[in-house]
Amino acid sequence: MSDYEGTVVNRGRAIVRNHGVWLTALLSVIVFLGLAAYANVGEVTSALMTLQWRTFAVVIGLTTVGYGFRFAKWHYYLRRLKVDVSLETSAIAFFSGLMMVVTPGKAGEIWKAWFLRDKRGVPASKTTSVVGAERITDLIALSAMAALGLLIYSRSSLPVVVVLCAIVAGIVLLQWRRASLAVLGRLESVPVVGDYATELERFYESTYRLFRLRPLVASTLFSLAAWGLEGVALWLVLEAFGVEASVVIGLFVFGLGSVVGAVSMLPGGLAAAEASMVGVLLTFGYPEAVAAAATIVIRVGTLWYAAALGTAVFLTYKATR
Repeated sequence: MSDYEGTVVNRGRAIVRNHGVWLTALLSVIVFLGLAAYANVGEVTSALMTLQWRTFAVVIGLTTVGYGFRFAKWHYYLRRLKVDVSLETSAIAFFSGLMMVVTPGKAGEIWKAWFLRDKRGVPASKTTSVVGAERITDLIALSAMAALGLLIYSRSSLPVVVVLCAIVAGIVLLQWRRASLAVLGRLESVPVVGDYATELERFYESTYRLFRLRPLVASTLFSLAAWGLEGVALWLVLEAFGVEASVVIGLFVFGLGSVVGAVSMLPGGLAAAEASMVGVLLTFGYPEAVAAAATIVIRVGTLWYAAALGTAVFLTYKATR
């Protein structure tokens, strides 16, 4: 194992340990038990027992295809920034980064930037902007899905409006190049911060390029395809429980729950996303047991599947290197 590869492996171990991924998993189980207790443990258990394994397999399949779209977005961003790495290295960085989805705000996915820095010498200040752009375009796509509730069901989606307004304002400010560079110039004279002036400027230049109209539209479409498949998966789970549902309800509930979870900044949106999804499903008239069971299934088949997949890729990389 080379020094670079050893550094990557050791950092991966540290991230898993320091970010309390296992503690988050334990808390997630507690949240699921709380949902079951709220909706009656016996009824939720009975509902889960009726779910066929092939339905869960379809959820995993749709989620996996969604990760394919998200990887395509990640690699597209790297190409936009002229980061010359092989498809294999790019894939290892992206998929191993999935083990960090349960960190607060998915901040642990900065691992991908560290991986490329240690493995290929790519400045982290350059690729960190890719991680940030991924999160922003994901939020745009999820907010668009959640906005269906405003347009079709006349449901109040204040968090969605706030998030979209904040994103639009942020992108406009980023594209105001003259003002942004002026602010960066002033920061050079600020103690401590000024020491990182070069890295901050590189980060801004990369971010500016990623949020130009063409890459913004292309990456948002990738995100819509990826997250839309997970919304479809929620619809199929509801149908599997024998209740009437629609694709639009799946997209709306999953999108709104994910936005609320992201805004909460809790690890993996824990508790916030689950409570939001169950609450919205209840407003549509679904039984408490079905709402709780469907939420548990979709969170396991998306969030925790991602964490498991990312960990498997990382351990495989560690074992083979």
